[in-house]
Amino acid sequence: MKRILAYLAIIAAGLIGLMALFPGQTSKLGISAERAMSGLGYKTVVIGDETWHYLEGGPNDADVVLLLHGFGGDKDNWTRFSKSLTGAYRVIAPDLPGFGESARHPGWDYSLPPQRHRVKGFAAALGLEEFHVIGHSMGGHLAALYTHEYPEHVLSLALFNNSGVDAPDESDMRRALADGHNPLIVQSPEDFDRLLAFASHEKPFIPWPVKGVLAKQALNNGAFNRSVFDSLMSDTSSNLEPVLADIKAPTLILWGEYDRITDVSSIDVMRPLLPETEVVIMKDTGHLPMLENPAETAGHYLGFLESR
Repeated sequence: MKRILAYLAIIAAGLIGLMALFPGQTSKLGISAERAMSGLGYKTVVIGDETWHYLEGGPNDADVVLLLHGFGGDKDNWTRFSKSLTGAYRVIAPDLPGFGESARHPGWDYSLPPQRHRVKGFAAALGLEEFHVIGHSMGGHLAALYTHEYPEHVLSLALFNNSGVDAPDESDMRRALADGHNPLIVQSPEDFDRLLAFASHEKPFIPWPVKGVLAKQALNNGAFNRSVFDSLMSDTSSNLEPVLADIKAPTLILWGEYDRITDVSSIDVMRPLLPETEVVIMKDTGHLPMLENPAETAGHYLGFLESR
């Protein structure tokens, strides 16, 4: 028995050594394994001169659920959440232009109106005529604008901790911005852990090789992300209050009660404006419900779909 334990200890030490020597490769293996467990595969499609990178899974003939990530996020923000959906729905999660594996163009306009047009082109390239759409944070803002502009394509809308609303109660994020600090921009290796703590009530588990790679990517993209964030903040014409009342699609509003970025009081503004709305406030959850509590979040969403 002692010999077996010794062998296992040697194997474990070897694996740890390999992860330390090859964090990038180890990270890719870990991400690929998690995608596979969720029934998702990696795909690309070229639209014009741009390559879109996305995840897809589920039956080809099932209703489509299109997932739009938030600021600084990417397609894998939805991987754990999608595990509960791919058995019954065709799930598609792209990297939005300027994020994830997408090319970054310093001269492009990454405010939401042009992003809405780009998402329409992506949906058309995949032949998606009708679909359910979920958006988180910035992606929720984008999903609502998309539903308002192209209602004929949207079967239902789900907004997870979305931006775009002037919340009655001031968030920690708004106070930080007023003090000249943006918690969403990573400027040092330590900032990534602070960002996770700020965005979540309980930090989601991320294996350390993966977290190291993500932290490095966030640091490398810090200046670019800041310019995108500034363009989003300056686009006051895209606020949601004037358009929500025109959205007729069945809508789920889902929020974490401890969200420090987009305050939960946003619901008080949105609920009266949306004619067909279901509201869920998740306990012990921050700004990242699909990462903090993926199975519970998916359960709420599936219940919403089944009630239509």
